Amino acid sequence: MWCHKILVAYDGSAPSHRALEVMREIAQSNPAAEVVLVHVMRLFSSGSAAAGMDTVMVEDAMAIRRELEAIAAELPNPAEVKVLKGTSPADLIVNCAKDEGCDLIIMGSRGQGGVKGFLGSVSYAVTKESPITVLIAKEGAYR
Repeated sequence: MWCHKILVAYDGSAPSHRALEVMREIAQSNPAAEVVLVHVMRLFSSGSAAAGMDTVMVEDAMAIRRELEAIAAELPNPAEVKVLKGTSPADLIVNCAKDEGCDLIIMGSRGQGGVKGFLGSVSYAVTKESPITVLIAKEGAYR
């Protein structure tokens, strides 16, 4: 099979749920394919007045991490979960895929930035910067 290690970027949105579905279909055809489930905790510079916001972001990220750990435990494929922290989600995703030796990135497209209705700003940046194949899972039925 052409795909040996898959990185799935997940943020809890409907398109990222679709990315998980697509990953499951691809991984099912190759039980030896490894899966890396990642969530990006975007860091913003915040002053002391926004300290409560930092706590909420960490709590949200840890809740998504627990969700991803449950998903990883159910997969028949070898899987690991990572929470990436930084200011550029696209760079974090692409660099993690490179560091992990992935040959496929699957992610949703929220379409809240970039070209309206086509790709979100993060998914657009990942497709532009990634040296490996990027599969964009759109919300909605595809069959």
